[in-house]
Amino acid sequence: MTIAVPRHTFEDHTGEVRVRIEAPTLAGLFEEAARALAELMLESGKPAADEPPVNVKLEALDAEALLVDWLNELVFLSETRGRVYSDVTVHQVSRTALEASARGVLPEMLRTAVKAATLHGLQVKESESGFTATVILDV
Repeated sequence: MTIAVPRHTFEDHTGEVRVRIEAPTLAGLFEEAARALAELMLESGKPAADEPPVNVKLEALDAEALLVDWLNELVFLSETRGRVYSDVTVHQVSRTALEASARGVLPEMLRTAVKAATLHGLQVKESESGFTATVILDV
């Protein structure tokens, strides 16, 4: 069975939220992870008018570490720039490097404060049908 479209689900976890992400490609997996993070954080917001995208370049030892670094970079950008980054495009990605751009939304109301993505229970898997990941977010 092939993963047709990216998607994600949330599971409650004590003081944390476990997110399961599926996508047909690795780039899609990282984009969907960003959308999941934004959905968890943002209750409502409005586009930041004519604001240029933020460019992100990351390197890590493997796909798992890269996913955690990606989510933590988006959390950091949210905290330091007062935006939630729901509109992302992954331009290049491998199991150890990522180049992406992200556009922020001005939050009118936040749903959940996310402290960080964690390494606990972290998995990124590739199969014939696409990619899946499980990551726990500290909230």
